[in-house]
Amino acid sequence: MKEFFLGCDASKGYGDFVIIDAKKKTMVESFQLDDTYTGHNCLYQQLESFLKLHPGARLSAGIESTGGYENNWYSAFVRFGASINMRIAHINPVGIGHDSKAERQRNITDKISARNIAEYMIRHPKKVNFATDNPMIGLKRQWRHISLLDKQIVQLSNHLEILVYTSNP
Repeated sequence: MKEFFLGCDASKGYGDFVIIDAKKKTMVESFQLDDTYTGHNCLYQQLESFLKLHPGARLSAGIESTGGYENNWYSAFVRFGASINMRIAHINPVGIGHDSKAERQRNITDKISARNIAEYMIRHPKKVNFATDNPMIGLKRQWRHISLLDKQIVQLSNHLEILVYTSNP
């Protein structure tokens, strides 16, 4: 089975994409889509038509964890995986950054970042974990936010106690 690699660099409001083969040859030049319903549909159509040109091929999609900007694209990839032969991975940006430095890349643009993500999946297959969608990710994020608020309440309470004590001994 032939395998292709989709690199996605998610940014605020858009994503950059590139598809390469296992020999790092560009199969689909870099392109950019808005992080909207229309952009997601356009990506699906492009991926579907690409895989029709390469019957029996599998698409391995990698997206760099960028603090939440990637979540919409990741969810879209999971939906796409239900109807096209595709697997998805969240990739740690530290590994990609070190890999880029090892390749002596100085200029980094969104297009180059998307390609770096795809090449990282080829160079380091054991470090890439292809997983299914985690339905608890939203709840996990909410739990972290609530825990942070609890810590802030304690900090502000301690700060208030010190202010009251210093102003009214």
